[in-house]
Amino acid sequence: MIVLHGLRTDTPLDDVRRVLADRGTPYLFVDQAACADTVVRHTDDGLVLVVAGREVPVGEVRGIYLRPYDLGDAVDAVERVRLGRLALDLREWAETAPPSVRVVNRPSAGLSNHSKPRQSRVIDAIGFAVPETLLTTDPDAAAAFVAQHGRAIVKSIGGTRSIVRTVVPDDELSAVRWCPTQLQRFVPGTEYRVHVVGERLFTHRIRTEAVDYRYGGFGLEPDDLPEAVAQRCRALTAALGLELAGIDLRFGDDGRWYCWEVNTSPAYTCFDGGDRVIATALAEHLASGPVRG
Repeated sequence: MIVLHGLRTDTPLDDVRRVLADRGTPYLFVDQAACADTVVRHTDDGLVLVVAGREVPVGEVRGIYLRPYDLGDAVDAVERVRLGRLALDLREWAETAPPSVRVVNRPSAGLSNHSKPRQSRVIDAIGFAVPETLLTTDPDAAAAFVAQHGRAIVKSIGGTRSIVRTVVPDDELSAVRWCPTQLQRFVPGTEYRVHVVGERLFTHRIRTEAVDYRYGGFGLEPDDLPEAVAQRCRALTAALGLELAGIDLRFGDDGRWYCWEVNTSPAYTCFDGGDRVIATALAEHLASGPVRG
């Protein structure tokens, strides 16, 4: 059995559900919008998932895929607290699942994206290039960094999505004193998104004029990476303890492969197309047995 948790309206999660259903693979969908009868019980033998009064023995679970949302004001205060508690309990249940269960992704591994500076150290150790970076609350230091490199990018240092933008020497930077701000040297080149599912890679070259393609027009073209770069992507995914990863790469005009970050819960749908190859690979991965040793 595969356990899925999140919203039915979340396309990445529901695409996996559709693949499982089409193949006749048993699954249990714990829908955030309809889970009043779902709890995680704390027992002397560990955590037990209970749905509609029926215990789900972890021995019957082959894989777990978690994509819960913070529903915020979409529910009342009491329900918000209950859903938050359930999400925490399900993450703890998934975290403590035995190694024979594939968890996408174990919550402890997913936390790496909450600190991009920490994650960049792993990226560097694997062998990808990391652009010169400054994390600061000092406007003078920020201005000196931008002046040195001529053009820099600013983005969130945590897991909260931000719109990447560029800054140049004439820009006003005094606001950095109110929040730790990460600046990186701008690297001209070609953008790639790589989705890693287990050992399988799905690579797309991104054609865009925008600094952040997610908020500008873009086109996608399936592509292949040089084998050494592909192996580096697999090694990076494994080093972060992930079963599914969305890796942002750029092949710089200087001939080096740069890695910006690794998304630990990627919304891969726009890269998947009508054939749902990524969702299919993920469904197969969840159902295929023990995780890598």
